[in-house]
Amino acid sequence: MISISEAITKFCLDFFEVLSKHFPSDNIICSPLSISAALGMVLLGARGNSATQIETVGKNKSFVLFLHICSTMRMCMYKSDIQKFHDIFSAINKPTTSYELANANRLYGEKTFNFLQQYLSSIKKLYQAELEIADFQNAAEETREQINLWVETFTNGKIKDLFAPGTLSADTMLVLVNAVYFKGQWAVEFKKENSKERPFQINETTSKTVQMMYHMGEYKIATIEEHPCQVLELPYKNGDLSMYILLPKDYTGLTQLEKELTFEKLTTWISPGHLKEDEVEVYLPRFKIETSAKLNQYLEALGITDVFHQGVSDLSGMTKTGGLFVSHVVHKAYIEVNEEGTEATAATGGGVTTTSARIPVKFVADHPFLFFIRHQKTKCILFYGRVSSP
Repeated sequence: MISISEAITKFCLDFFEVLSKHFPSDNIICSPLSISAALGMVLLGARGNSATQIETVGKNKSFVLFLHICSTMRMCMYKSDIQKFHDIFSAINKPTTSYELANANRLYGEKTFNFLQQYLSSIKKLYQAELEIADFQNAAEETREQINLWVETFTNGKIKDLFAPGTLSADTMLVLVNAVYFKGQWAVEFKKENSKERPFQINETTSKTVQMMYHMGEYKIATIEEHPCQVLELPYKNGDLSMYILLPKDYTGLTQLEKELTFEKLTTWISPGHLKEDEVEVYLPRFKIETSAKLNQYLEALGITDVFHQGVSDLSGMTKTGGLFVSHVVHKAYIEVNEEGTEATAATGGGVTTTSARIPVKFVADHPFLFFIRHQKTKCILFYGRVSSP
């Protein structure tokens, strides 16, 4: 049986493949661990064919994490796996001075439905999430504003206006909100005085001028010959997290890299056998990405359909009142990368710059690339994204 971190990584790549088809040339950021948790909450309440669809997709797409949760809660099996899932969240969300991770999960259910206490207790225990009773029928717009305010507050003002005016209506029954925000400091910061304007080649005909950060020092780096690209690890303060950048040889290589990237390749490329410390000249653009996605369409593309449609949805694990279906599953992620780290902070830290007679390796991210942030202890990917145009 594969590990939870492997299941999450495979889910990450599968989901990103679907997402990238809808946004073929856009900047993208998503949080597979957060989405896994959000969908896990839906699965806990799904029964009948609604649950079977998720389980079938799980078997085909390696969403083993969901199967563990479903089996555990409904049949009291795989308790060790559900504990592992809980331990992962505890490890990642533990209080620390090296990074801040705000992961907002909350359900909003129409007040005319009586939600089961067992379900409410389960989502609180597993995901530290709550179900908020909402009056969509009579006050949809007021509820929308309340949801937006909660998300904005939870993410320190970084994620605003999750739902646009008119998104929710009197027909809305169940909304699942998932928003995630991350702030961290590099182990070795880029000096602002070294940042210069440089061209970034978006595609064959388009380029733009960006603020390119620069630092020369010791980094772990690998050159992958089979998919002409470089892999660079940028550690965060205290070493709990690292950002990995997958940089194709030129601007034409990203599509092929995305298409052919697998869990096995990704794991191999960032393994100690491939990543080696070297003196590296790093050129990395500042970038800020905010992605908001209504997940319904992407999950339906993977084969999960019934829970989103009234009349066929079976969420009797949430409520015995018939007719409940999921109106919206919304995921929003925000990330900003600059000299201090991921999202600027007032704190500063010193780093050691190395000098030697070696010829440094050049890592010049002046064309589109992939990146992900991984929690090193659990090996779970927290964020995964693409920079097409900083």
